Amino acid sequence: MTKSAPPPHSPRVFGLDILRALAVLLVLASHTVAHGAPPAWLRWYFSAQGTIGVEIFYVLSGFLIGSVLIRSRKTGKLTAPGDILDFWKRRWARTLPLYAFFLLVYLRFDYHGPASLDVAWPFFVFLQNLAWPIGPFFEHSWSLAVEEWFYLLLPCVFLAAAAVLKSNGRAMLATCAVFLVVPLVARIAFGWHAQSLSDVDRHVRSIVLCRLDSLFIGVIAAYVRIERPERFARLASLWKYAVPIFIGLTLYLACGAPYLVSNATVRTMAYPMLSVVIAALLPAAMTVHTSGNRSLDRFIDWTSRISYSLYLGHICMLTLALSMFAKYGWSIESHRTTLILYIVLAGFYFAFAHLTYKFVEQPYIRLRDKVMGNSDERSGSIAVSEPAGRPEIVAKRPSEALANLQRIEHP
Repeated sequence: MTKSAPPPHSPRVFGLDILRALAVLLVLASHTVAHGAPPAWLRWYFSAQGTIGVEIFYVLSGFLIGSVLIRSRKTGKLTAPGDILDFWKRRWARTLPLYAFFLLVYLRFDYHGPASLDVAWPFFVFLQNLAWPIGPFFEHSWSLAVEEWFYLLLPCVFLAAAAVLKSNGRAMLATCAVFLVVPLVARIAFGWHAQSLSDVDRHVRSIVLCRLDSLFIGVIAAYVRIERPERFARLASLWKYAVPIFIGLTLYLACGAPYLVSNATVRTMAYPMLSVVIAALLPAAMTVHTSGNRSLDRFIDWTSRISYSLYLGHICMLTLALSMFAKYGWSIESHRTTLILYIVLAGFYFAFAHLTYKFVEQPYIRLRDKVMGNSDERSGSIAVSEPAGRPEIVAKRPSEALANLQRIEHP
C-alpha cells in the first residue's frame, strides 16, 4: 500500500477526521436504509446507528470547544465578557451561515413538505427543542440546537464560576457540576413517562436540556489532554477496551436498546455512558496519521471536511431522489432497485454537500479568518493540534494499535 499522511504543520488531526467521517456516514446510512427494500440485516443494523453518529459529533464538538476555551483561558483570552463575545462570533461565523442557508431551503424542500414561518420561527433562534419535542420540520436540526446552546452556555457558566470562586480549578469543578447534574435531572424529569423508544427519542435524546453532558464529556477529555498530557497519552491504550464496548453498543442499539424504555437507570445513563466510551477513543485517535492507503485517506479527509454540509443537506437530497423515483414510477421494492436508489443517493449527498461546502460554508470560513484571524488558540482545529515546537506526547505503542483500529472501522 502507498503510505499517505497529512502535510507537515497541517492543523487537522487525521484520527479525529476518521471519527468525524464515521459519524456522518452512520447518520447518512441510518436515514437511507429506512427507504427501499434493503436486506433485512442491513436495515436491522444501520437503522439505529444514527444515534452513534450524533454522539460522536457531540464528543468531538466538546473536545474542540473545550480545547479552544481552556487554551484561551490559559493565554489570558477568556477573562471578560468581551472575550466570550469574541468566542461566540467565531463560533457563529462558522456554524450559522450554513444553518441559515439550509433553514431557508427546508422551508420549501423539507421531508414533510413545505413549512410556514409560523412553524419555522423557533428554528431561527434554536428554540425548536430546548425543553420540548421538535416539530415535524427540519427534524435533524435538533442536534444543532444542542450544540449551539452548549456553545452559548459553557463560557458563561465557567466565567461566572471563575469570578465567584476566584480559582480556575474550582470553576472547572463547578462547571462540571452544572453540565453533568442539570442534564441528569432533566432526563429523569422528561423521561419518566416514556412508553416506547419513540418517546425516549423525542422526550430525552433530542431535548437540549437532556443532552448537554454528552458534549461536556468531550470538554473533560480536552481538559485532561491539556492539563495532564502524560496521562492523556497513557489513556491511548484504552482503545483495546473501548472498541469492543463501542461495537457492543452499536449491537445493543440494533437490537432495539433493551431496557432503555422500561428501566429508569438505563434511560438516564445510556447516552452519557456512550459518550464516555467515545471519549475513551480520543487519546488513541490523536496518534493516527494515516490509514495506510492514499485513496482512503483522501476520502476520509474530504468526508470530514464536508461533514457539516453532508449532515444538514442529506435530507433535502433524500427528498429529491424519492420524489424523482415516484414521479417516474420507478419501483424500489427489490434489492436491485434499492441498490440503484442508494447509489443515486450517495451521489446526491456528496455532490450537494461539496457544492454547499465550496460556495456557502467555505467562503464564510475564509471571511471569518480574514476578519478575526486564524492563528491563535481560538481557531478551531489549531486549538486541538499541538502548538509548533511542542511535539505531541504519546505512549510508546498506541500508534501501532490504532492502525488496527482503523482497519476495524474502515475495512
